[in-house]
Amino acid sequence: MMNIVMRFLFLSFSSVLLNIIPTDNLSAQPPQSPSLTEAVLIGLRPANELKQSKHLQAEKSCVREYLSAIPPNSFLWTFEVPSHPEKAVQLRKHNLTEQIVTILGEDVRSEAEAFASAVPLLAEWEGMSEGPLDEANFADNWLSKRPGTRIAPFIYLFKAHRLRAGYEAARAGHEKGLWPILAKRYRESLDKIRSCPNSLIVCIADDMERQEYVYLAGQGHP
Repeated sequence: MMNIVMRFLFLSFSSVLLNIIPTDNLSAQPPQSPSLTEAVLIGLRPANELKQSKHLQAEKSCVREYLSAIPPNSFLWTFEVPSHPEKAVQLRKHNLTEQIVTILGEDVRSEAEAFASAVPLLAEWEGMSEGPLDEANFADNWLSKRPGTRIAPFIYLFKAHRLRAGYEAARAGHEKGLWPILAKRYRESLDKIRSCPNSLIVCIADDMERQEYVYLAGQGHP
């Protein structure tokens, strides 16, 4: 029987498959799990699932670095996702705060909380590009208003993930004028990340690049 996390993910992506895109055009399913990218940037999978996985290969050293950074008493280890969408969004916002603090340090907590509280997270994107694109654009606006923010490295990582998710949704939705723009913005965000001195940020970006997809399967790589 699927645990509550897998059930939430399955229902979210199944709604895409059944209600948004014809099944002969798109394989909509959760990304291959667990992955470091999913744990950090989606926030629906506790760190214990990464720790217990026997399938991680190229990214093992990166996963070890990430797991070593999580405090022993952090809720990131064992949280459960509530079935109610609104409560799930609130958990994801809390998760986002703790991910930023884990990766960048306790001294950025106030900035992390402010960003996580304001970012327009949704319970699910329903197979459309608008949701992840809104989150990516919010990250851009946040950075433009706070050029000196200490959480900028994570925000670039967050933005890159949302741009890639938006790219995959735009490809699936045949938005031919949009997906090339999102692909370009995604590559630009990765360039910013690769100049970051934080090795874990770079490592997570490399993990994201290794994933065949982060949201919708079969849409290619930007």
